[in-house]
Amino acid sequence: MTEKKRDAPISYRPPEILREEFRARVEKSGLSVNAFITQAIFASPPPRQSRRPSVATQDLTRLLAEAAQLRAQLGTLPVEGPRQVQLHEEAVAALTDIRTLLMQALGRER
Repeated sequence: MTEKKRDAPISYRPPEILREEFRARVEKSGLSVNAFITQAIFASPPPRQSRRPSVATQDLTRLLAEAAQLRAQLGTLPVEGPRQVQLHEEAVAALTDIRTLLMQALGRER
């Protein structure tokens, strides 16, 4: 019975001065290190959509969820008097603007 052996892996060790930048670029891409290097070397698109969102996308998604939570909590506050009504409307408008900008940054439609 013959066992098939895998080829030895090809490894890449970036120079010390570039390691942090390399790691940051891989993290930002949302790709695995292997897919990132393959894409960089062969200038080809990744074979499929990356499975993990980039750090920036994760942060934007978290902010979007927190803005929605703030908007929901704002709706439960009692509003009495013209000044409070005005402040409430301004806060709702600001959160709507924040949501719109976050959705645009995530590449989604409103």
